[in-house]
Amino acid sequence: MDFTLDQLEGIPCSMNGDWQEVQRKLRNSLSRGRYDFWVSTIEFLKIEDACLVLGCQNRFHMEWLREKLNADLLRVAREHFPGVERVEYRIVQHKPELYDRGRNQDERQVSINDLIVRSRPAFNPRFTFEQFVVGKCNQFAYAAAMAMASGQQFLNQSVYLMADPGLGKSHLSQAVGNFLCARSPQVRVQYATTEQFANEMIFSLKQGSIEAFKNKYRSCCDVLLLEKIEFLSGKEKVQSELVYTLDELMNQGKKILCTGNTHPKNISRLNSELQSRLGGILVATIDRPDFQTRLEIIRRSVQRENIPMSHEVMEFLASRITGDVRRLESCLVGIVAKSSILNVPVSLELAEEVTQTMLDRLPKITIDHVQKLVCETFQVSREDLVSKSRKKELALARKVGMYLCRQYTSESLECIGGAFKRSHGSILYAVNGIAREMEDDNSKLKRQVEYLRRRLEISCLSG
Repeated sequence: MDFTLDQLEGIPCSMNGDWQEVQRKLRNSLSRGRYDFWVSTIEFLKIEDACLVLGCQNRFHMEWLREKLNADLLRVAREHFPGVERVEYRIVQHKPELYDRGRNQDERQVSINDLIVRSRPAFNPRFTFEQFVVGKCNQFAYAAAMAMASGQQFLNQSVYLMADPGLGKSHLSQAVGNFLCARSPQVRVQYATTEQFANEMIFSLKQGSIEAFKNKYRSCCDVLLLEKIEFLSGKEKVQSELVYTLDELMNQGKKILCTGNTHPKNISRLNSELQSRLGGILVATIDRPDFQTRLEIIRRSVQRENIPMSHEVMEFLASRITGDVRRLESCLVGIVAKSSILNVPVSLELAEEVTQTMLDRLPKITIDHVQKLVCETFQVSREDLVSKSRKKELALARKVGMYLCRQYTSESLECIGGAFKRSHGSILYAVNGIAREMEDDNSKLKRQVEYLRRRLEISCLSG
């Protein structure tokens, strides 16, 4: 039996609230694309005879849920609907006719806008501009995203945010969505990862509804937020469809924000047309957070979660965890969890234990590994690197090597000094000097060190 929209009225608000909580928990366990495409479109119908009845868009949707998600869905549903023993799926028929439901029951003329069911994307409420920590590493990207959201005029109203994972691309992208939903509810925002975009396109082709898909991302879109462009590598048909979509949106003066982990021209197997479209918009880079930015991220997190933590511990974490923001947040979660379980205060000793455990789980980067990479990059021998020579190129390579050893290994200053045949003080002087240089966004040295960082991490993970 299929359900119509009329039959969905009268569901208690409390049950709808419980169903939304079920969806929220499923969202935390699924990829963004899977959740948006398969779970967010489920409609809660009723509970009858220990059975949770859910509405699906079509038979394909219904079969996918039965095959892929039924066990997890039932498990989570039982937490909020005690007594439920099974799940049934029904196809919900959305009526094209719309009538006034007031006292006047006369038919009225229906516009095409009445027939479009507009549902706004579900953005993470934590991802707002107010909660984004701005530093030298991300100032321009933040300003570009804010300008786009607030309607400030710049060249073509579009932005490409480029950064390694965990540095805030998704935060800024969803901040634009949250800002527009709150300040300009009339603006039609479409948010998707490229995986979701590709899945929707393929599904629409199979169902013979490709025009509806095109309308969603073209005619019914004022702002397109599209994440993880690199996923499209090698997917030629999806790339071609996206080119047409971008062209139409740009021709209409619509706004586009895309994210990726590298410049479009460097994404392998991305066709030249898409590279041209994406490379022609404003590219804003997000770098790794410096010490002050990391410290502010920790301070805000501690304040938001009401965690009792001294400034000394926060400074230690900011100096020890130098990777992405996610790693910082993961470390904070670990410290709070261990403090709560052991019923001990958050101390410097506890922070050291948790961070060391975290670093031990990461692929090991040794002093030897760093020295080898520095020698290859600067084209010097290992003997010259640790020699007493003060030639400019050797001195620079040596300082960079010491800095990277301090950043990526757990070795003491004395141990690093022994590997480079230098004193404890010499190592500290070199590390602090490079750290100061890294604060200059226009520094050639900063670009060299960032390049070495990426090579170091990639080679370690692949090795």
